[in-house]
Amino acid sequence: MVRIVAILRPYRLKDALAQLRDRQWVQHIHVQEVRGYGMQKEHLEDYSGDDVGMEFLPKIRLEILVEDLFAKLAMEAIAAGARTGRMGDGKIFLIREVAAV
Repeated sequence: MVRIVAILRPYRLKDALAQLRDRQWVQHIHVQEVRGYGMQKEHLEDYSGDDVGMEFLPKIRLEILVEDLFAKLAMEAIAAGARTGRMGDGKIFLIREVAAV
């Protein structure tokens, strides 16, 4: 089993979830509001009025569990829904799970 963790732009969550909807191989979905930055750090001044400060941008963490066989499909589905083609689209990580209780 693998865990797919995607960091997305908040307004792309709905589209990413639409790509996963009705997929029998998606076992669990978790969503969190998070803040951070990656390569777009030089654009943080756009958020200087935020009460948290300039250090972090609003993002969404989408996490799903799938069998190994479906990992590539899951990553492609999330990317299809989340991608805008601009810097700051986010990242998708694959984490192998050893056990679950």
